[in-house]
Amino acid sequence: MDFKTTLNGREYGLPIIEIKEGLSIAVFDMLSSKKLSDDASEALYNVLKNSDLDLSKVDVVISAETKGVILAYKIAGYLDCEMTILRKEQKIYHKNVTKGAVNTYTTKDEHYLYLDNNQIPKLKGKNVLIVDDVVSTGSSLSAIESILRQVGANIYGKAFVFAEGDAAKRDDILFVNPLPLL
Repeated sequence: MDFKTTLNGREYGLPIIEIKEGLSIAVFDMLSSKKLSDDASEALYNVLKNSDLDLSKVDVVISAETKGVILAYKIAGYLDCEMTILRKEQKIYHKNVTKGAVNTYTTKDEHYLYLDNNQIPKLKGKNVLIVDDVVSTGSSLSAIESILRQVGANIYGKAFVFAEGDAAKRDDILFVNPLPLL
């Protein structure tokens, strides 16, 4: 059985997967389809355009690996601004990093998001728009916000394709559609 949702006027069925006893989620896998990625990105951009944010003030779009790469690239293209991606592991060529802790129910253990400190000049004092595929517990979002505060960036907005569970009740984010916890 699938959870039905609409993105950019097109209906999609998201597979429902049990992640632990008594808790299932509708899996939004943008990496499996170019059309789904395009529709999700355009739907998110439309939400941003229709929000109170002055998009001309966005200097940088930021997201985290992996699905966030597509969204950051597409949204930065729509806004004609820079983008930065936080990594899920510290690469050998990232000698100095700023990190934030993440602990979600879709990953096994606590992990970190890493910003290559060479990216700090791009972010410091700049208006940064956070984008990602799904916000649920808010742990990844908190890690991104922590990193941005550590480097002196201005968090200008936060936008997601889906707000899962109680995240849909938040008033500090924008999102395309709610996504239930099942």
